[in-house]
Amino acid sequence: MSLFLALSLGLAAGLHAALYGAYKDSPHENFKAPRFARELAIASVAIALLAAAGLTGGQTPFVIYLSAFALSRIVTEFWKLFVRIEPQEHFRIPTQIHWIKGVVHHPALRLLMGAGFLASIYGIGCLTTIFPDSWPAPLRGMVLGLAIGTAEAIAGAYKDGAIEGFYWYKFAKSPSFGVLGGLIASGHTTHPIFLLLATIGSMRMFLELLFKMLPRDYAPGKFSSMVGPFGIWYHRRQYFVAPYALTWGLYLVLCSHTAW
Repeated sequence: MSLFLALSLGLAAGLHAALYGAYKDSPHENFKAPRFARELAIASVAIALLAAAGLTGGQTPFVIYLSAFALSRIVTEFWKLFVRIEPQEHFRIPTQIHWIKGVVHHPALRLLMGAGFLASIYGIGCLTTIFPDSWPAPLRGMVLGLAIGTAEAIAGAYKDGAIEGFYWYKFAKSPSFGVLGGLIASGHTTHPIFLLLATIGSMRMFLELLFKMLPRDYAPGKFSSMVGPFGIWYHRRQYFVAPYALTWGLYLVLCSHTAW
């Protein structure tokens, strides 16, 4: 795969992430161009670096697209939880990593927890190396998807459950769509890490679409109010819908080109 193609797919994946973030957050925080650009930069630079290092060889455009999106989500979550410092008084659920006694402020401790976050993702990706050789590719993908989906569900329950309560139907979302994402990804790659990234990519795309983009009354739970103070963006954010749909169209086109 050429560096240009990898960069283009990364930009498309970053656009998908940026449009989603702008759609859900703009009424509450106003539209922030630097954050929009950040998602494009993270996804495109991350996948371009992998391509430049020759690590994307043999992977399909579909896998690269999903991997770029997954990397943008991982890097962004790491930045928000373990590095960024911002006032927390306007949030119902803290945006920085927290535990029973409140938000963790010590930089070294936050980075140590962040290292554990990254190590857990990598460890789950290595699961495929211990699967029996007799397992077919779809089964490998679904088990991997179940593992990463369950890990995400546990992390979400830890982060949000103490504040908004624990609900089994919410907990089951990530494992269920993790299995679906793993099944889809298994038809396109057998590489352990790219299988994991592609699984994460599909899982997060489906979860964000079905439970955050499509519901008309959805508001991010981190905010104190269901109604944001920047009311004009409830109208303006509709301009994000068409390009967001195009990024889903790209997903479908790339997915249909190669499978099993």
